[in-house]
Amino acid sequence: MKVYNKILCTTILLMVGVLSSCDKQDFVDTNIDPDALSSIPPENQFANASRGIHGQDFEAFYDFYTRIMPWMQYATDVRGNQGAFTTNVSNFSNRYGALYSAGTQLVDVEKLVEKMSESEKPRFVHMIRIARILKAYYAFYVSDIYGSIPYSEAFQGRYGGTLKPAYDTQQALFAKLDEELKEAVSVLKQTQSAPQIALGNYDSYYNGATQKWVKAGNALRLRIALRQIKSDQAKAAAVIGEVLAMPVEDLMSSNEDGWVFTASKSFTEGGNWNPTSLRATKPMVDFMWENKDPRLDAFVAPNSYNQTNINLLIADKQLPAGTTEPARRYLGSFTSPDQATNPTIKARYYTTRTVKSGENSIVVDTLSYLQPRLFRPAEADANGKAGTGLVYIPVLTYSDYCFMRAEIAARGLGSGAKEWYEKGVISSIQWYDMIGTKSQLTNYTPVTQAEIDAYLLKPAVAFNTAKALDQIASQAYLHFLKQPSEGWALWKRTGYPNATSAVALPVLTNNNAVLIIPRRAPLSLLNENDQNYANQKAAYDAMAGIPGFGKDPQDATGRVWWDKP
Repeated sequence: MKVYNKILCTTILLMVGVLSSCDKQDFVDTNIDPDALSSIPPENQFANASRGIHGQDFEAFYDFYTRIMPWMQYATDVRGNQGAFTTNVSNFSNRYGALYSAGTQLVDVEKLVEKMSESEKPRFVHMIRIARILKAYYAFYVSDIYGSIPYSEAFQGRYGGTLKPAYDTQQALFAKLDEELKEAVSVLKQTQSAPQIALGNYDSYYNGATQKWVKAGNALRLRIALRQIKSDQAKAAAVIGEVLAMPVEDLMSSNEDGWVFTASKSFTEGGNWNPTSLRATKPMVDFMWENKDPRLDAFVAPNSYNQTNINLLIADKQLPAGTTEPARRYLGSFTSPDQATNPTIKARYYTTRTVKSGENSIVVDTLSYLQPRLFRPAEADANGKAGTGLVYIPVLTYSDYCFMRAEIAARGLGSGAKEWYEKGVISSIQWYDMIGTKSQLTNYTPVTQAEIDAYLLKPAVAFNTAKALDQIASQAYLHFLKQPSEGWALWKRTGYPNATSAVALPVLTNNNAVLIIPRRAPLSLLNENDQNYANQKAAYDAMAGIPGFGKDPQDATGRVWWDKP
């Protein structure tokens, strides 16, 4: 609808200062009318917000596929990472503007309820709290790599609030979000005076199940607390203690409790979602192959150096008779540019060979790609048949929760490190096994219990107290293939994986120079003509005082408040 686009465009203009194509007068005309959405059910705005949060195809391509996944050695370019690829941060990041669209829609949920009759309002208490949990998550997600952002005074322009919102510091924002989550969970646990209107099908995470949102809110409190484990340990420990003291029924206990956006295959079918150029990486594939990780064929597609191609090449006398398909069809791409461009290694990337007896060329590709349908289930198979499986976009899965509990225990702030670590590994395998079936991954074989049992006994996987944090982070890193932003955050928080960890990531070099991996988003340039220039400049000036922030706001190798050495 036109009204949403006007609000989205102008709100981003005011908050970020990066767009200039919106019709400002149209926005003002709409924004001064608080009844603009009065005919829209509040649950519609929740659905619109959640789809907007996860429907960012520019984020998928520029942030995940092109930036974070190569930085974190989850994927490479088709021919391996090239040159000083870590210095390219153009078009990154795309999450900021989406917050002020989704945030406004989630505030609309509350404002629409406020306009209802006194007899109707009590039926939406839970819906309002669920909307607040989602808003808190996305504000955290944006601040996570930007630092200070407008929040406390944001999202209110339509309802008479300021169009020049002050910026919340990251420390203050994290504290506020924790308070909001704590209040939301508390209210969701209470019996209300009137039957509640459930979100139902408007909720693509939990189908409106209130108790699931209680668990999600508590898990998010843990995630935010762990971000602060170095910058404000006392606060982190206090929040962790509160959450772990909650009744067991208020905490995640299975994959069914995971906070995951689910949609039909069309959700990621077009635009920039195309994952077919993502090579699987040698560090990840080697670890999984050597340890018989049951997730390997869920993560990685076999290479094209198969018996069919071999037979064609034998027939054309390009290969000797008797050549057979190699035993290993999962081979990863080299992540360091100095390796990928080495002439010997470079030859391992795909080549197209013409079969003289036929009219068509064939591709002989010794290295593997990531499973395309893991990211876009509509992807066609080798026979050209489009997939019809489901899309799964995780926010905070049960495995995430287990690995957080394991890390908390390993840091001496809880107990059961081994138990939670093994629960995390098992649940991750089972979660990807579910996706293997429901996203209709190609060349996928369902996991057996024997495979899980054998994997847990591998020396690199079997829990070792002396290497607890290394192993926990390494397994969490693998699990975060579908959440590369969390893999990036994990690396910044813990220093794992690294060159000597269980999952070993080599040092990235180009022309023998070590490449520096970015740690935050580059901030937009200040513009004195922006309506909110004064608040933006004040926030930038304050962040410049953070140790390690970088040489200037655009320095992506700098750090935000929570990211400490």
